[in-house]
Amino acid sequence: MLVTTISATEAPATVISNQAPSATTSSTPSGASATPTATTTTSNGNGTSSQHGFVWPLAGGCLPKGDQLMPGAPRPYRLGIHEGVDFYPSDNCTTIAKGTPVLAAKAGTVVRADLDYTDISPAELTSLLTNPATDQAFDRFRGRQVWVDHGNGIISRYCHLSGVAAGITKGSAVSQGQFIAYVGESGTPESVTAPGTEFHLHFELRLPDGTFMGKGQTPSQVRALYTALFSP
Repeated sequence: MLVTTISATEAPATVISNQAPSATTSSTPSGASATPTATTTTSNGNGTSSQHGFVWPLAGGCLPKGDQLMPGAPRPYRLGIHEGVDFYPSDNCTTIAKGTPVLAAKAGTVVRADLDYTDISPAELTSLLTNPATDQAFDRFRGRQVWVDHGNGIISRYCHLSGVAAGITKGSAVSQGQFIAYVGESGTPESVTAPGTEFHLHFELRLPDGTFMGKGQTPSQVRALYTALFSP
């Protein structure tokens, strides 16, 4: 999400889907609960730990070839750096569009599910871009989100969603590969300035200290970490 020009009119509100991209999101709790599954780690020898055993959050996905879509890449529009992996249709191994199913990368418990998300308006975008480095602004730029706690302080985040799957609420237990949400463009500046042009999934992995996996690492080290993440 790189465009910062403000549109004169607000984009239409996103339609939330449960059964298909055109349906309406349900907020009915699943009623399930579970103890998060522990995550395997191994030392990389560079002061970090490598997570293993996750599956792609999009069926048939792969890491993008471009480092600008990986953690650590600069994001000038919000005076920060990228903290996750962007899965775009232009640089991936699978088809990605609005409504593409998003999958839980590992079993765990949902700790956030934005069922009542409100789209960013042109006025709000202008305000956010005047001070984009705040935690509040950063969270808004992630758009509609689902977070899954995998135990041991490891949390995966799924961002820019167009909808949350039926039955996915805070406290829901999810299995690895379970359908949890839909790809969208919520939270991106382009969702206001050029609606329909930024459909992609932003995936983050948060570590026990609260930082994102790959922080402070070189592009080659980051790629090695995420290659290991999606390996058995």
